[in-house]
Amino acid sequence: MLRRTFSKTQSRTFSTKVPILERLSKGPVLGDGGFVFELEKRGYVKAGPWTPEATCEEPRAVEQLHIEFARAGSDVMQTFTFYASEDKLENWGQYCKDAYGTKQINDAACDIAHKVADEYGCLVAGGISQTPNYLSGKGKEAVQKVFQQQCDSFTSKNVDFFNR
Repeated sequence: MLRRTFSKTQSRTFSTKVPILERLSKGPVLGDGGFVFELEKRGYVKAGPWTPEATCEEPRAVEQLHIEFARAGSDVMQTFTFYASEDKLENWGQYCKDAYGTKQINDAACDIAHKVADEYGCLVAGGISQTPNYLSGKGKEAVQKVFQQQCDSFTSKNVDFFNR
């Protein structure tokens, strides 16, 4: 497992990614997380809706948080895609729905996570988000459609694995 502690003169670039199963065979694998709350504290997302529009509106802030997690020792960069589903965007107002769609948010989140993961030798996990369709009882097909949209985006962006 790679542990990243750096002095100001050390290189921060890792050229190879160690696959998840190999990492797990050597011990715990650490992931990043807490994007919603941290970006809320920093003023980049709104309390309540917690939609990941910051991925598109403030990509440098999202990238910086990934960097901080990588420098703290995370082995996995999770895409900032919490609630990046069409049904969630619809639930929280016209702005989110009109401004960004699931594909745009998820693709941007993957690009940011890959950029940092490549620099620090981390893996990228596509963060599959829950769906309000489940909570509102819209049925199995509606829920599966939301999950499929997210998975399609992650697959096209070559994430290393999915997580929930």
